[in-house]
Amino acid sequence: MTIGALLRFELATMARGRTLTAVAAGFALASLVVALAGLSAGGVVTVQGFARTSVSLLQLVVWTVPMLALLTGAVAGADTHDVEFLVALPVSRPRLVVARWLAHVVALGGALLAGLGVAGLLLAALAGTADATRYLALVGVAVLLLGATLALGLWIGVAAGNRLRAVAGAALAWLLLVIGADLIAITLLAVLPAGQAGWGLSLLLLADPVDSARALGIALFQATTIAGPTEAALRRVLGGTGAWLLAAGLVAWTITPLALAARRFARSDL
Repeated sequence: MTIGALLRFELATMARGRTLTAVAAGFALASLVVALAGLSAGGVVTVQGFARTSVSLLQLVVWTVPMLALLTGAVAGADTHDVEFLVALPVSRPRLVVARWLAHVVALGGALLAGLGVAGLLLAALAGTADATRYLALVGVAVLLLGATLALGLWIGVAAGNRLRAVAGAALAWLLLVIGADLIAITLLAVLPAGQAGWGLSLLLLADPVDSARALGIALFQATTIAGPTEAALRRVLGGTGAWLLAAGLVAWTITPLALAARRFARSDL
């Protein structure tokens, strides 16, 4: 059984539910509200452009995408233990895990693109197409973050074995990635002497896919005023190569948990 056949099966299974429709509608509405808020001043819609409102959309992405991907991936990973009929077919277990991850990337990625696409069309209609290419790059960063956190959630779900532990693990992972890393960065800045925390903060940033995606988005629009301590340290230490390292880090955050999930599932008893 090929990856394509498994992918079609997984997508057909997901399409029977209403989750994807709800996610697409919710993200489109949220993106639309953020776009309107960015374009509004004093209650009147004004021309602000892609760059300004995209910073607000970036904050929406780095908070909601990891939460959605981690929880969805964790549930999907836990549910792999209930697919004995698929495991009985002539298909390797690692392939099944990869197909499940890929199906969720396609489905949730489509919902994400729909939401950001609605916001992008609104911005183009009201504020012109300046910086539109950077906005498209921001969408690419969002998809990279989705793939990485989905893989991490899938690993958590496979390791947990049931939905309750999987959801609890995913919620804890979200807190650590979104809030915990920044708290550690603030602690390092408070403890280490001035000028000596650069490399430590840079490594911390590379070790967190959420902060990596945020830093990439900030770099796209040069929004240095909202850059956190880890983003500022990375620019100071690594300069122009930092963006490439961040992108490579997000890819590594996708491949590594996915490989670990496939290995764990291959060795588990159903």
